Amino acid sequence: MDQVSRPMLIALAATVALAAVWLMALGHKPEQIAATPAAPVKAVAKARKASAASDAANARTQAATGANKTAASTKVAASAKAVPAKATPAKAAAPHSSAANTRDAAVVRDLRGGKVVVMLFWNANAADDVETRDAVRALNRHGGKVAVHIVPISRVGEYESITRGVTINQSPTTLVIDHRRRTRPITGLTERGELTQAVDDALAGRH
Repeated sequence: MDQVSRPMLIALAATVALAAVWLMALGHKPEQIAATPAAPVKAVAKARKASAASDAANARTQAATGANKTAASTKVAASAKAVPAKATPAKAAAPHSSAANTRDAAVVRDLRGGKVVVMLFWNANAADDVETRDAVRALNRHGGKVAVHIVPISRVGEYESITRGVTINQSPTTLVIDHRRRTRPITGLTERGELTQAVDDALAGRH
């Protein structure tokens, strides 16, 4: 030993110390490897526990929300049931206008009574119409056997049952109708003489 120099002894001691440290490191490594899986297992268990707690909290929240919705729905339904719906009053039916039938009926009544009917459809603003109206008014009524009706041309549509089959496109238009409903139309200006002849033919049944 006396022959080994001091530097060599220091180097050997350092080598031995390094070897000892290395062996100690190798000796502790299995323990670290063995202990390594424990950390993830604990973390997973902790995460599962937190998830279960969260799920439970969510379930309680949903249950409370559902209960509130059910209570609100029940309250609304009860309120709707408690307030009766207002009945809408039925609108009264519009009365059927019988003005046209009334005018029509007067002419029909004269025809059924066996009379000759003279109807003038005229326009009060036209000279020929006014002259024809005067001629119609001056007709001999033959003791009530002749009836005269003077009607504005604008109301011709209200006498469809009388004018059926007769074309009235202008005024003045005069109709001479016998008791059999045979009609002689005279279109345009007419004089008393022409009207008198038409009435006499109707009374004699010569239409």
